[in-house]
Amino acid sequence: MNSIESLHQILSFGERREQAFSCLAAMSKADSQPVVATEQHLTLVLGKYLAAEITADDLEEWALFIDCRADIHAEAIEDYVYALANPSLMGEISEANIGKMLKLLIETVDQVDAIG
Repeated sequence: MNSIESLHQILSFGERREQAFSCLAAMSKADSQPVVATEQHLTLVLGKYLAAEITADDLEEWALFIDCRADIHAEAIEDYVYALANPSLMGEISEANIGKMLKLLIETVDQVDAIG
């Protein structure tokens, strides 16, 4: 698994996520290729939380991982990542809050699609 595949596994909470972490740990930073974290990644992961496939801690760790990686470009979802990485500042991670976040995200994506 290369760096791009590894980062996509982590961003999407894929089945080979643990293997992806191991692969990234074994690579040098110079070998890492940049990847874009998209609204689709965020929508997928928020849906996994609401389906109880991942926990609030998993979601927070996911956001912290994105926040600390120079090879992940998350400009499109940076406000959401910040909120998830800082639940004590931005409001706890709960089904109600994540449901609101997902609804806002979907509305925003729909508006952008309508304009573009």
